[in-house]
Amino acid sequence: MPGLFALSIAPDRYQGDFTQELFWGTFYHQHLGEEYSGLSVFRDGHFHIRTHRGLFRTTFSGDLDGMVGTEGIGYCGGVREPHFTESRLGKLACCFSGNVTNLAEQTERFKRFSHIFTRGDDIEVIMNLVAQGSDIVDGLQKMARDLEGAFSLLVLSAEGIYAARCPSGRWPLVLGAKEGAVAAATESGGFRNLGFERVRDVEPGEIVLLKNGRWETKGRMPGCAIQVCSFYWAYTGFPNNAFEGLPESVVRKRLGAALAARDVEAGFIPDVVIPVPDSGRFHAVGYHQEFCRQMTAGRINRVPVYDELLMRYPYTGRSFIPSTKEQRDREARIKLLASGEDCSGKVVVVCDDSIVRGTQSQTDLVPKLRQTGVREIHFRVSYPELRSHCQWGKTTRKGEVLAGRFPNKEDRIRFLGVEGLEYNTVEDLVKATGRPLEELCVDCCRD
Repeated sequence: MPGLFALSIAPDRYQGDFTQELFWGTFYHQHLGEEYSGLSVFRDGHFHIRTHRGLFRTTFSGDLDGMVGTEGIGYCGGVREPHFTESRLGKLACCFSGNVTNLAEQTERFKRFSHIFTRGDDIEVIMNLVAQGSDIVDGLQKMARDLEGAFSLLVLSAEGIYAARCPSGRWPLVLGAKEGAVAAATESGGFRNLGFERVRDVEPGEIVLLKNGRWETKGRMPGCAIQVCSFYWAYTGFPNNAFEGLPESVVRKRLGAALAARDVEAGFIPDVVIPVPDSGRFHAVGYHQEFCRQMTAGRINRVPVYDELLMRYPYTGRSFIPSTKEQRDREARIKLLASGEDCSGKVVVVCDDSIVRGTQSQTDLVPKLRQTGVREIHFRVSYPELRSHCQWGKTTRKGEVLAGRFPNKEDRIRFLGVEGLEYNTVEDLVKATGRPLEELCVDCCRD
């Protein structure tokens, strides 16, 4: 899912550099999307918009001239955004994160009324829906009635920046503030480096206007039951981000600890515990810490060594994000390097956030670990069995997930070529997040 960032300043109170803070605020969302990047600012009645294919810092470092103003938005994701359009509501620039599940239906509806599409994707349909309103707030409310799916949205206009989060609250959007400036962002992890304090999450269905360095709730969209994405805590977000006020590193350590507690109860103590870098690191830390707690309590007399037998080469991207299997396999193959140490005879637990398709583990991760000489490989997976694709985002498709292809766990163990495989349960996930099950989206854990 893409990363979004918005910045609004009050020129008479703001002491910073608008262009630099818009740049770095957007940069801190690079982990959410790597194919395209974009910025749009509003200044003196005019919009300025630039988009590039490729990584944000690489493509924008030499292309910031003129990107000054009082309001601006940034994007890192899988398509070319922000998208600029002229409508009956005026000129607008918009960027979006999520998925429109009735895209084809809405596109055909507009075509029947002679609308012309140049992109035919989510953002173009969204802007057509917003333009049906008497003003932007009314347009966003009408859009929410017609649109099926999940989203977070930034709309830059002459009135300011409208930040909206879908009524289900599946995808995040958070507010930050400092003297003379406010920000809205997918994640809060970069706020402190920019001097911002995290204020609160945009509430599900809330429409907030950022203008002149302040924010104000302007309305709410008609909605449905809250269904916050549970996978975001386990994998998607950067570990220092606080999603719904709860740091993702905390949830990941709790999930790792739940797996360790189950192993202690079963009498299984590995020689070594390692993470799949980087997303498995805090899960492995939690796993190891639980063994330490159990030994301190006198329940066991030894703990596994925490080590890193797999290393992520720092100049590669996230292998979960690319849209094609070929791209994902290539990124997975080049990003992981096996340790040069001899681990002959070791029983190793590998902690990871999730197993989605399983092919990267089977064809790349496991063979690389075998090269170090390990005797047994046991996977400990923090997120419950993924049994379906996510219809609310764009990272998995029908028929791809491993547990859907191999419902029997023993078949998955044979497919992966490992000695053991255990998952957390949905109940473990509920406990780790501290939220009631009815407020969590766990659709991907259901057949």
